[in-house]
Amino acid sequence: MIRDATKPALRYVKVTGNEDLRYFPDFLIVGPQRTGTTWLHAHLRYHPDVMMAEPKELFFFSRLKDPTSSRYRSNELSWYLQFFHEPLWRAALHQAMSLRQFGAIYRPKVRGEATASYAVLDRDVIEEIVALKPDLKVILMIREPISRAWSHAKKDLVRNKGRQFADVSPQEFERFFADPYQRRCAGYVEQIDNWSSCLRPGHLLIGLFDDVDAQPEALLLDVMRFLGVRSQRRYVPREVREPVNPTHERPIPAEYRRLLETLLRDEIARLRDDLGLSWSLNENGNHLTERPHATDPTMRKFILALAQS
Repeated sequence: MIRDATKPALRYVKVTGNEDLRYFPDFLIVGPQRTGTTWLHAHLRYHPDVMMAEPKELFFFSRLKDPTSSRYRSNELSWYLQFFHEPLWRAALHQAMSLRQFGAIYRPKVRGEATASYAVLDRDVIEEIVALKPDLKVILMIREPISRAWSHAKKDLVRNKGRQFADVSPQEFERFFADPYQRRCAGYVEQIDNWSSCLRPGHLLIGLFDDVDAQPEALLLDVMRFLGVRSQRRYVPREVREPVNPTHERPIPAEYRRLLETLLRDEIARLRDDLGLSWSLNENGNHLTERPHATDPTMRKFILALAQS
């Protein structure tokens, strides 16, 4: 149950004191939209040691300060915790999937939630989450900022609205890219600082979107080891290399790339200067590649060490 000493630390989450914190998630998957959080959720959800909240993206913590949002449902912790009480029919389905895919009995050791927008939570909200779960673990996915923004625009402005690219005006794309939330999505250094300053050492894992394509098995096994669940190759789903939640493969037009380079100049510079992360144009020069120089083993260890320090 919630300790009396915890209650004064909660400004936004409403509690009665009777909530059972054994059902609070053990880990969160975060990362601005289009960084691979859906892929990671899809391939962890049937692991025999993992229970993932459904649906993906509860938005509970990202809407606490904005009750006028269409995605706001409640600020009551009891409302949030209900998603971690797995109904019998879903547990039975999970059991069947676990037996069929992995030949293993479903006995969850950890509970998790995946909400992309938690990546950009204000630090005071993160502090409340950690007050409720001091040993929380977080997986933060990151992606080259310009390709992430373009993928996000393709999803929100084209695919989700059932439109063609020709139906979206340049002004609409420009407004989308200039939105303050889009700027915050590119601020990976700030996101890492906010989460790592609140979490225990070693409880933040940085995942590279590039690895979803280049080495998905290795990335998934890294995540399993981080969560403390069985991490043998047999628990990597057969579909691990298949696209999850894809958008149209249309490359970013040069004019939008130039606009995003200007808008995100500071964020891109911080990634290069603080984390050593940089990306380069592909040979066609029409969009940015998604293979950072930082994926070499030495730099990858540096990124993980930074997050865990």
